[in-house]
Parts: sequence; C-alpha cells; structure tokens
Amino acid sequence: MNKYLALILLGVLQMCVGQLAWAECDINPSTLTYNVGALYIPQDAPVGSTIGIRKYSVNKGVTCTTSTLFTAQGNVLSAKVGSVPVAVGKGLGESVYSTNIPGVGAIVNYDGGVGYWCRVGDSTFPISIESCGPGGSWAVAGISIFLVKTGPIGAGSHDFNGLEIYSFDINNGSGPERWATGVLNGSITVAGCSLPQETGNIVDVPMGTWERRVFNGPGTTTTTQNFSITLNNCLAGTYVSGQAWNYFQGNNANIRLEGVRGSAIVDAGNGVMGLNAESTAKGVAVQVLKQDGTPLPLGVDTPVMPVRDGVTTLQFGARYIQTAGSTIGPEPGVANATANFTITYK
Repeated sequence: MNKYLALILLGVLQMCVGQLAWAECDINPSTLTYNVGALYIPQDAPVGSTIGIRKYSVNKGVTCTTSTLFTAQGNVLSAKVGSVPVAVGKGLGESVYSTNIPGVGAIVNYDGGVGYWCRVGDSTFPISIESCGPGGSWAVAGISIFLVKTGPIGAGSHDFNGLEIYSFDINNGSGPERWATGVLNGSITVAGCSLPQETGNIVDVPMGTWERRVFNGPGTTTTTQNFSITLNNCLAGTYVSGQAWNYFQGNNANIRLEGVRGSAIVDAGNGVMGLNAESTAKGVAVQVLKQDGTPLPLGVDTPVMPVRDGVTTLQFGARYIQTAGSTIGPEPGVANATANFTITYK
C-alpha cells in the first residue's frame, strides 16, 4: 500500500516540475499575418524568377527567467521544393518551399533580433536559435519572405488564403511549445494576352510586285511593307523597377520567328529569311524589321514592347533584299517566305 502511494505522489511531483519550468518562460503564442498584396508575374517568366520580396518588422518577444538555456526553432510548414535556380541570392536555391499555389515557392528569412540569444546556423529557415546563457529574452525583429517561380503557374489569379507558412517553437528543456505561426495572405496573377482565334493565328503580309531594276546589287532593298500582330485580352500587371538581377523586367511581349516550308534563315542577326519551296525567284530574300526600322533577329525571343491592358498591337515591317551578286538584280519569279511566330510574355 505504501509503495502504491509513493508512486502516485512521485507522478504528481513530476507534473508540477514541468509546469514550473514553463512558468519561467512567457510564451504567449500568437499568429503573425503577412499580406504580400497583389503580385503579378508574366506568363513566360523563367523558373527561378522572383515574383515578390516582402520585408516585415515583427514585434514578438519571449522572456525566460529559467536557470537553463532555452532554444527557438523556426520551420517552414510545407515540403521542400528542391534545387531552384533562383534569381535572388544564388545560395538560396536550396531553401525554397512549396506553397498552396502550384508553381510558386517561398523562402523565409530571419532578419535578426534583439535580446539575449545566440544564432546557430544561417538565417534562412529552418533555423535554430539558442540563448547565450540562462534566462534572458529574445525577440523577432524582422522576417523576409521571397516568392519565386518554381514551375508552370496556371492562368488567372491565385490566393494564398491564410497559408500557414512558418512556425517558431520555444523549448525550455521540457519539450517544444508553439510560440508563433506565420500566415500568408495576398495573391499572384499570371499576366499575358491571347491571339485572335478567328484568323487561325495566320498573318499575311502583301509584299507587292517589284521590277528587277529596283535592285542594283547585294543588300539593296525594296520599300518596307508594314504589318502588325494584334494581341487581345491583355493584362499587363505591375512590377518593381530597378531589378536588373531578376529574370524578367516588367511584362514584355516577345516574338520568335522561325522559317518553315523551305524558308531557311539566311542571316539571323539581320532578320533575313530565304524564300519558301514554292517560290521561283532567285537571288532574293525577305528581311523582317522592327517598328523602328532596325532588323528583327530571327530564331530567338526578341522583346517587342511592353504589354498594355486590353489590346496590344505589335508593329513590324518586311521588305525584299537582294542576296545575289548580280548588278542587274535577282531573277524574277514568285517570291514568298513563310515563318512560324511564337509570342511569349516575360
């Protein structure tokens, strides 16, 4: 009987010791909300692009009067994405974690604090922080959240909807206790345009009929014929300026022209494309120009202009250019060139 009573009393004593230990730390668990606002990313921005950076000043502290060391552990509450070639901080590519938006990852960084603490490890979550001695106080002074593209993001707008992004636990020697939870609000919208469907995305450029005598040697040209490509339902978005390090600068419409049906690229840098297989003329090609009259590079994504809300019209020009060495011009005949064009937004 005495043995039984002794065991019961010991159990009660252990419970009281645990409560006393926690009573020596002022935990006060709370939720810290971070609103990133309305962010945009161009439809074809490369993986690793920074969508947004938000730095927050946080007033959240803990004070312990215990005679033992205490620790704080910060964790991201989602799965690690893996290695991502991030534009911001090349060394942060291994610290990207998934969010509730497919294709969007987050990096959480601790920006330092005040009080009686010593950092263990780096500042990117997950992090471990330990008091420098028994008792003392510690506070979070700042948290930075980096949002990056980790893969394809669906069209339209996507909300974080109060996503629990990170946690901080305090351990005073009796096991961890939740001290703070970081919650993410705001949205990310994919910006771009659409092409008119009724035309089948085909652009015909009438080049006209020209006499041989218009040409008088290699590199001589006809008059430029203007043409345009219209983009509908455009959403431009808003972006931070002065980020030359990022993988995109605003939302620009880009075009890539590639020859098909026998039209080979003759001089990519000068926008010169050969005639297609159905053509009969010889010693002549087609040169494609930007709106300002300079050659449009072929076979590569070339920025044309910033996207505008609603309708964005891309302006170009085309002209015949002599490629043969004859001083009397190219051989007459049908002279058509055919190219596929791809529009991207980044």
